Amino acid sequence: MIRFLNKHQKLNWTIADQGVVSGVNFITGLLIARFLGIEEFGVFTLLWMAVLFVNSIQMAMISAPMMTIGPKQSDEDRASYYGAVVINQLIFSILTSILLWVGVTFSDLINPAWQVAYLALPLAVTLFFVQNQDFLRRLFFTENKPISALISDIISYLGRMLILIFFFIYSTLSISEVLWIFASCSAVALVVGFTKINSMIFNINQIAFVFKRHWVVSKWMTASAVMQWTSGNYFILTAGVLLGPVAVGALKAAQNIIGVIHILFQGLENIVPATASRHFTNNSVQGLKQYLLSVSIWGGSSTAIIALLVSLYPNELLGLVYGYQYEIYGNILQLYALTYVLMFFSLPLRSGLRVLEDTRPLLISFLLATIFSVFSANI
Repeated sequence: MIRFLNKHQKLNWTIADQGVVSGVNFITGLLIARFLGIEEFGVFTLLWMAVLFVNSIQMAMISAPMMTIGPKQSDEDRASYYGAVVINQLIFSILTSILLWVGVTFSDLINPAWQVAYLALPLAVTLFFVQNQDFLRRLFFTENKPISALISDIISYLGRMLILIFFFIYSTLSISEVLWIFASCSAVALVVGFTKINSMIFNINQIAFVFKRHWVVSKWMTASAVMQWTSGNYFILTAGVLLGPVAVGALKAAQNIIGVIHILFQGLENIVPATASRHFTNNSVQGLKQYLLSVSIWGGSSTAIIALLVSLYPNELLGLVYGYQYEIYGNILQLYALTYVLMFFSLPLRSGLRVLEDTRPLLISFLLATIFSVFSANI
């Protein structure tokens, strides 16, 4: 047993890290749902979807290419490569935060009933710090520093949960105050994390070169990320438009339960691409195939077992976690469980295509998924 743990200590630390992230996200969602109320929770969910959308674009354009291209760098090129990636990330985060601030500020002109313009500043600041903290943790995983990633996530995620618990017990919080708490904890984690990164070289010519190389891989992945986000969230957006924030809160509550599988999903997302890249570098395509096959077998089995356990008593589970008023949504929880099992097998496939730097098929698959989601949601 000790030999197994030592052999797979990187994976163990990665799973531990994702356990912190997913576990705290679950508890945080539970706290917000209980104390803000189902309608305010629905509003928060819709706003947070904007943050997740930008993060998915950032992941596709910067973090995902870094996690497969970074391990291929020679010792003499590594410092300048990562320095260029950091500058690209900073530029991206500033631009997207400004765009989000502008969009939310003028959202009331589009639909005065939304009344969320006052949340533009805290949401934009939260996006900036949350996005950069997530980038930094993935940089640590790319550089084989899972413990540093864990420390950063403990500060950011566990910190926000503890602060929320304190205020919810002794006071009350608004959506704006929740966002400021998120931003503050991510900012502290970002500052601490930057003290643990390796030395970097900032070369203006390298910045443009790295952006172009990333774009070769990320152009299809970015479009795929948009399609994936749309296919995964269109139902929630439709529910918000047609049925209001209460329906969004109910859907998100059910999705949060199955979110326990994200401990496995995101843990593998942090380690599989970089490890697959090393297998490809050392053993060519054959080594890559063998590694991805093993991930598919044991990862798919684990996902199926978790989904089955969650689906056995869905109504009772929702009632236990959120209260009796949520018990009627058990069938939604079962559908989410089945969906997550099918979703898993795209992970090793995506990783393999990213290693081969051939991501166009991902766009096609997500395009088809988006068409299906839009069509079925409007039936």
